[in-house]
Amino acid sequence: MRKKLAWLLVGTMVLGTVLLGGCEKKATPESLIKDMNAKLESAKSYEAVMDMDMSMNVEAEGIGMDIDMGMAGEIEAIMEPAISHMNMTLEMSLLGLSLDMDMYTQIEDGQVAVYTGMAGEWMKTVQELTEETDISNISVNVGDPAKLTLAEETETLDGGEAYVLTGTISGAELQEVIGSAESMMEGLGDIDLTGVQADMTLWIYKDTGYPASMEVIMSGDGLSAEAEGVTTSITNLTVVMDYVGFDTIDTIEIPAEALAAEEVDPNALVVQ
Repeated sequence: MRKKLAWLLVGTMVLGTVLLGGCEKKATPESLIKDMNAKLESAKSYEAVMDMDMSMNVEAEGIGMDIDMGMAGEIEAIMEPAISHMNMTLEMSLLGLSLDMDMYTQIEDGQVAVYTGMAGEWMKTVQELTEETDISNISVNVGDPAKLTLAEETETLDGGEAYVLTGTISGAELQEVIGSAESMMEGLGDIDLTGVQADMTLWIYKDTGYPASMEVIMSGDGLSAEAEGVTTSITNLTVVMDYVGFDTIDTIEIPAEALAAEEVDPNALVVQ
């Protein structure tokens, strides 16, 4: 009788273990994006590396010119107080131009101050704080998560095992995603996204839920703008954001020479 009871207890524990193991939450694009943005909302700081490559055609008075532009560098930001720092190199195929640029952004008293330094010179611009200019919001906007595809297999990155999400954003969906950035394109003319699509790949670490990397590739003939008789058409745009770490930095100091920079009207920097 005791032996039968012992085997019954063992069988019950084994069955319970199997059942509990089978209740592991299955990852879906919706759950991964929701959990990732929840993690980002609680993050105190982050570090990332960005690489952007863009091909465009500029046409005026029937004369066209193809230009390739690239921007790469490092980004660091803390959420409280909200300060970010970008150290970038901008390169253009035209005349072999290469510029190193430092940019500090700070939120203070309901305003966003941007300090930009190039070739040892600094300037300052100030804008009202809006949802678009709020650097303390680091959530990742991927459109509708239900339209993303979760790969069956994870990938091994330098930081560990990661889920892989892919999707294609149509021109109409892309309009919603980048609509908040339209205010920064004033002066270029009306943006036409009819023939544009963006292929996106997002890697999310399995153990932490933080984003590991994000790649967006846009192509097509629809991304164009016209102003003052000049038509600019962006034919290809690739942006890669690699997240290096979270909660790894405590402070960011804005250089004294940047703080002493003369304030410039941001509208004066936009082509009218």
